[in-house]
Amino acid sequence: MGTAMSVHCSRKSSSRTEILLARTAEFLKHTPFHRYLTPENIQEFATCFLDTLKSPPGKKIDLDSQRIYIVAEGQVDLSTTYPEGLAKVEAAGYLCRKREGDIIFLKHTKENVRTKIPIKNKQIQDLSEDIIVTGSGDSEILLLCADMMELDNFIKNHPNLTTVIENITTTQIEDKLLLMPFLQHVPPSKLCVFAAMCRYEALDSGQTVFEEDDQAEKLYLVLSGVAQVIAKETPATRVLHAIASKKNLFSEQSVALQRSLECSCQKHTLEQSTEIVIAELKSGDYFGETGLIFNIDRTCKVRTSEKALFLTVHKMDFRNFLKICPMEKSLEVVIKERMVSKLSSLAIPFLSGIPQEMYCKLTDSVTINAVPKDHVIFRQGDVGDKFYIIVHGSVHVTANTESEESDSENEFAPEAKSESRLGTLTPGQYFGEMALVKNNGNNLRRATVTSSKKSILLSIDKESFHTIFESNSDALAEFELRVLKSHAQLCHILKHTLGRASFRDFLEKEHAGENIDFWVAATSFANEFPQLSNGQSQARAKQIFLTFCTEYADRQVNLPHKVMLELDSLIHGEGDLTPDVFNSALSEIYKLMEKDNFRRYKASKDFKDYLGGLGIL
Repeated sequence: MGTAMSVHCSRKSSSRTEILLARTAEFLKHTPFHRYLTPENIQEFATCFLDTLKSPPGKKIDLDSQRIYIVAEGQVDLSTTYPEGLAKVEAAGYLCRKREGDIIFLKHTKENVRTKIPIKNKQIQDLSEDIIVTGSGDSEILLLCADMMELDNFIKNHPNLTTVIENITTTQIEDKLLLMPFLQHVPPSKLCVFAAMCRYEALDSGQTVFEEDDQAEKLYLVLSGVAQVIAKETPATRVLHAIASKKNLFSEQSVALQRSLECSCQKHTLEQSTEIVIAELKSGDYFGETGLIFNIDRTCKVRTSEKALFLTVHKMDFRNFLKICPMEKSLEVVIKERMVSKLSSLAIPFLSGIPQEMYCKLTDSVTINAVPKDHVIFRQGDVGDKFYIIVHGSVHVTANTESEESDSENEFAPEAKSESRLGTLTPGQYFGEMALVKNNGNNLRRATVTSSKKSILLSIDKESFHTIFESNSDALAEFELRVLKSHAQLCHILKHTLGRASFRDFLEKEHAGENIDFWVAATSFANEFPQLSNGQSQARAKQIFLTFCTEYADRQVNLPHKVMLELDSLIHGEGDLTPDVFNSALSEIYKLMEKDNFRRYKASKDFKDYLGGLGIL
């Protein structure tokens, strides 16, 4: 009788276990583990999660930091505490919500982390408590709890699953997160919080992570597998600027800039198709971070090329994290640096002469602009103050041939019949470059530029751009020449070392080399005056006057008699010299060269050879 009863109880217990296993296996289908498990081993894996934890909604749930939990039913909120303003009172900081299938792993967080910082001779908490887990919603919360010994045994029996399971359960996720430059200076305690907020997502081979033009919502870190970054190839269009590169090369360069908004890894390959595979993302690579701080759509498509496991964080959750760890500026700098690093490969003619080290300095000057469809970026007749490069989207360019007076009366008037469409610009192309050139004679916009779809533009303002070149005047002069080409004025030629040499050779042929020699000597005197003593400045000014301005000077320049007398009085008088002593004479000689010699120089072979030597076609 006793034996029969024992068998009956054993069968009953076995039946309950089977039901529990089947139920647990069903829950596991909502987790990233399911992508890697087969129908044969999912039951075995379920034995690792037979322990459960139940909690009513609204109650704090105490979790073991040495265990892994899976949300089977209901929802839970993760929060921490942080100081509110400069007050000592701490405010509960909501971080994120974990839903069915999400994994909660607090192993790497530290209990009672308290970093003290002095503010106004008082102490407040920078980050005070460990992660707080609370039941959310109206229904009871059910968590599956991992038995770590059973999990280890399962891994030993299935070595092919070791990588993916350890990526989720035992790997130091913080080490992977530190591969992202913008997280490298985050304090360890806060990095643990960020790790706990992340979600795990698994996709089969050939699945789309997101499409181009999708709303950007998440940051992705590849834990295992491979994904490809894909961009649509833009067909050749009628544009305002002649692109010297071949079409395929230009496509490759333009999508490189476009891709810089999505991922940091190196270019992979360029395929001859309507889709361009521009990068491969492997373990440790990250992408999609731009969407965390900029309200922009995806600029590329990402698709798995083999089964892949991702660590993700939603942008709304990331904004919650910024409340306890303000690092938005750091992320923005990383994104800008990546985009600026791509500019040198874009075949933008007037940027090709800029030294590589100058690109690094551009980062602080660059602004990322997200503009909606049909947004007027600037209008014809506006004063130009920025230069734009298209990262994503497109713009169309129109110009009104009617007088500016008719436009200025009502800039929002319907388009006149005389308005013509000049072209469409796409990623990698640019506009508004004339705004960066000083002394170009006309800083007014010559056309109206409007976004034809939601677009992302990189912009650089004039003053910041010129500040970068303060220590390299030749690079700035060459940049201006690349923009202006045959429209360059004398001032632009004189600012460039090779330009001065070329123009001087031409003047010597016309027996007028003394004019530029005087201009160089007098300009150098003014520039170097602050470093000269009174005696040095007197001696140098007299030498310049003797060489170029006296009646029988060896290199006499043609100055009006009145200007010569005034200059003689200033240099040989009793008063102190000033750096502008030669200004009147400089103005006269500049006008003389500009009116006479420079016009012929621009029509000469010398000028064409000079531009050709710089690679300016």
